Amino acid sequence: MGVLTTPSKGMAYPLPSGKDSRLKQEMTRIARTHGIFMFFFYAKGFDMNTDGVVGHCFVNKKGRTGTWTAAVFSRPHIVYNRISYRKDEAQKEVQQLLVSLQKHPSIKLFNPRFLHKWEVHKSLVCNSRTREMTPESHLFNMNNLGLMLQIYPQLFIKPIDNSVGKGIIIVRRAPHERGYEYKSASSDRGWSRFRLAQNLYDSLKKDMSPNRQYLIQRGLQLAKINGRRFDLRVQTQKNGQGEWVLTGVGVRVAAPNKYVTHVPNGGTRANFDKVMMTVCHGSTRKIKNLKDQLIHIAETVPNVLEKELEMNLGILSIDIGLEQNGAMQIIEVNSKPASFDEGHIRRRHLEYLSQYFLYLSKS
Repeated sequence: MGVLTTPSKGMAYPLPSGKDSRLKQEMTRIARTHGIFMFFFYAKGFDMNTDGVVGHCFVNKKGRTGTWTAAVFSRPHIVYNRISYRKDEAQKEVQQLLVSLQKHPSIKLFNPRFLHKWEVHKSLVCNSRTREMTPESHLFNMNNLGLMLQIYPQLFIKPIDNSVGKGIIIVRRAPHERGYEYKSASSDRGWSRFRLAQNLYDSLKKDMSPNRQYLIQRGLQLAKINGRRFDLRVQTQKNGQGEWVLTGVGVRVAAPNKYVTHVPNGGTRANFDKVMMTVCHGSTRKIKNLKDQLIHIAETVPNVLEKELEMNLGILSIDIGLEQNGAMQIIEVNSKPASFDEGHIRRRHLEYLSQYFLYLSKS
């Protein structure tokens, strides 16, 4: 089992360290309990013209703390693309390797690439099973902005390729007066106000990266806990039978008066069961209804995306907004989820991952 990652800059051949090292050690240990030998490598270490792959693995030495060791390994049966950043995956040598791996007759590529928000939205809204759980969204242009502002009091404008809430802009009708206003979702900067939609659009364009594409999404009326907005981060993945299962659910709570819940932007974690108990006022019927919605989303969305995008997926995280009326809406879907900080979810994820790798090896 080979895991494709990217090196830290400034070192000839950097070995894992810090949190990265701890997570990869955990992956290695759980894989070994299932009889899987796991090593890690960088794109430059995999040469299609040779049978060996330059990489590194974690070695437990008797009577000593384990250590990372660089070596040459046999070509793996499965390659897990665990590159964490889009810019790294977009590098020429990485793209060339991924194409070669997908074409290779005896190697199975797991987690082929990042997804883009617009392709995900189009896939979900075109399918009757997921249409109702998908907020209305359109590509950003003046016509779509004007139409959406006529329908909804609040909008979110997002780069189609962002992560952890970067680059999100909130647009809303100005309160108590005619016009519109907007601000960065992650900034403490105040609102910029405009009387005309055209002036709003012109200013937004100046604040946006000229080389990126954006979409406009209906602003969800999110439920709150202690006066703060929250959403649900759901992980779903394939198990040892190749079936999609719900791995776990985490709650991310926005900082006071903030809109984005991502921890790097000031959000905090909360216990799912406690939050559901509070939001549902202790009603077991309402809690069951919400959990049923989550299971339905976790099992339905991946199958729809695999069909519509014509690609084999294996793991997804889904950001879900719980609206004040009790309906769940899909905020976004990520094919390269970061590791959960909740230990029980992370361990279950690694167990399912190893079981699925065994399933792949026999299929």
